Amino acid sequence: MANQRIYLDNASTSFPKAEGMAEAIHCFLEKDDVNPFRTTSGKEEDYFSLLDALRCDIANLYNYDHPECIGFTLNATHALNFILKGLLKAGDHVIISSQEHNAVMRPLSQIGLEYSKIPSDGKGFPDYSSLETLLRRNTKAVIINVAGNVSGAIWPLEELSEFSRKHSLLFILDTSQATPYVDIDFNDLSVSALAFTGHKGLLGPEGTGGFLLREDIAYSIDPLVSGGSGSQSDLESVPTLLPDRLSAGTENTPGLVGLAHSVSFSLKHKDELLEMEKGAFERLYTGIESIDGVSIVGPLLDEKRVHILSVTTEGKDEADVAYFLYEKGGIETRVGLHCAPSAHKALGTFPKGTLRFSPGPYTTPDEIDYTIELLKEALM
Repeated sequence: MANQRIYLDNASTSFPKAEGMAEAIHCFLEKDDVNPFRTTSGKEEDYFSLLDALRCDIANLYNYDHPECIGFTLNATHALNFILKGLLKAGDHVIISSQEHNAVMRPLSQIGLEYSKIPSDGKGFPDYSSLETLLRRNTKAVIINVAGNVSGAIWPLEELSEFSRKHSLLFILDTSQATPYVDIDFNDLSVSALAFTGHKGLLGPEGTGGFLLREDIAYSIDPLVSGGSGSQSDLESVPTLLPDRLSAGTENTPGLVGLAHSVSFSLKHKDELLEMEKGAFERLYTGIESIDGVSIVGPLLDEKRVHILSVTTEGKDEADVAYFLYEKGGIETRVGLHCAPSAHKALGTFPKGTLRFSPGPYTTPDEIDYTIELLKEALM
């Protein structure tokens, strides 16, 4: 096995993380650990200030003016479960994208919802021409994965926003692969609820994520989890205060400290990080495009996409290719269905799946060139 590590699975989780994040978490655990709203301590005020700043940074990222309507979760999956199970019920109908992750599909199945999929082309882009025909009397929401975790295709949201407003539907977004590089304006798009994750594009730690809720929804949603919040403890019912009613129990405080640092870092260096990642991706795309026996799944290089590259390999099992890349060169990728069978069915890659490459801002040109050469060798 190769001694080096070439990490090309940033769509699963980012690596390396934001500079200084590990030190921020370490310092908190070593010196400042506190349980907010519980411990009488001067450290508590510092943590409140940190959380307030984090909420404001996230609200600004999505152009939303109610940071108190942001709740923190373990990941985007947890956030989507909070949103879907809090707003929808059995017998409702929803309209969804054809590139949804199981973080949406499985909750819909659990709730017992009916759904209709917006058609997409072979690249993963939508066909909105049939939107009106998907509408039913019991349709309650439009749920969209903004950027596909298989194709990388970015779905335009303006038409869906207008459609949702016209028919008084909830407009719910999964931004797991889109944040922070796809501009999403919560206010202009009249978003009802939005889920984000902290450990991908925001370069934060695993175990962090959250949601933004429209103000009226934040006050009315039935929380997925209820319990102690450290406030309004005289009540045995769910608190009325925001953001307290959106969080129950002790949160992942070390993780949120790390997320606060990472969000601040990634937003401060957003343009630079995007350019670095874009350069790595373009080098990877053009290199792989030239290899015989490899077919790229998803948009062309100059189309609206995030930096995810899925491929199929002619005459070779993608799992064997992934294993070869790792064993021979320490190249880490992801192979299979990527927890998104719906997307693969739409793209024509079900049930086999694809081999997925996703470079990050710290992927070097030498690492890309070595990957391309080794991929050629794997296909011989």
